[in-house]
Amino acid sequence: MRFNFCLLFLFYSVFNYGFKKAVMPYSMVVSKASLIVDGTIFKVSKNEYEFTISEFIKGKSSSKIKVAIWKEWLCDPRNKELKKGQRLILFLERSSYGNFYPINESTGELYVDNNTFLNIFLPKAFLNPTVLKKGISMFLDTYTFYGNFNDRFYQNINFMRNKSIFEVYKLTKTNTAFKFLVDDAEYYKPTEVQFMPLI
Repeated sequence: MRFNFCLLFLFYSVFNYGFKKAVMPYSMVVSKASLIVDGTIFKVSKNEYEFTISEFIKGKSSSKIKVAIWKEWLCDPRNKELKKGQRLILFLERSSYGNFYPINESTGELYVDNNTFLNIFLPKAFLNPTVLKKGISMFLDTYTFYGNFNDRFYQNINFMRNKSIFEVYKLTKTNTAFKFLVDDAEYYKPTEVQFMPLI
C-alpha cells in the first residue's frame, strides 16, 4: 500500500510539474511586443507562415511579414490548424533571422472566427477583436513598461502611468479589455508621472 502511494505521489508530482505552461501576463505581452497586428494568413510552409496585415495596433512593418511557427506541446496546443485565410491577432517580436514570432507561443497568437476568439482560455474581458484592439490602444496610451522581460519571477518589473488613477478608473468603465490590462499592470504598483501645473 505504501509503495503504491509513493508511486502515485511521484507520478503526480512529475506530471503535474512537467506540463504547466508559464503564462506571461497580457500587460507584459502588450508591452513586450514590437508589433501587434490584425490580419490573415496568406501562405503556410513548414517552419513559418506568410501573414498579410490589415491593421497595425502597435508598431509598423511591411504589410506582408513572415511569422515563425511555434512548436505545440501538451499544455500549449493550437486552437486550430494554420491555413490560408485564417484571421489572427498577433503579438510579435522580431527574431534574429528577420522574421517574427508570437510572444509566449499561443499567448501571442489569437485565432479569430466570425469576429469572436476561438481560445476558451482567453480572458473573458477580451469580448471580441474590436474591444481588444481598442483596449490595447488605450493601454499603450496610458502605460509605459520599464524593466526586464526575461526576469523569470517578474521581480524587476515597473510600469509608469501617465494619467491619474482617477482618469484611468473612468476609462476602465468604457472598455473591458483595457480594464483587464490595467488590473494586470496595477498589480506591479506603477509609478505615476507628475505634471506641473502651468502658471
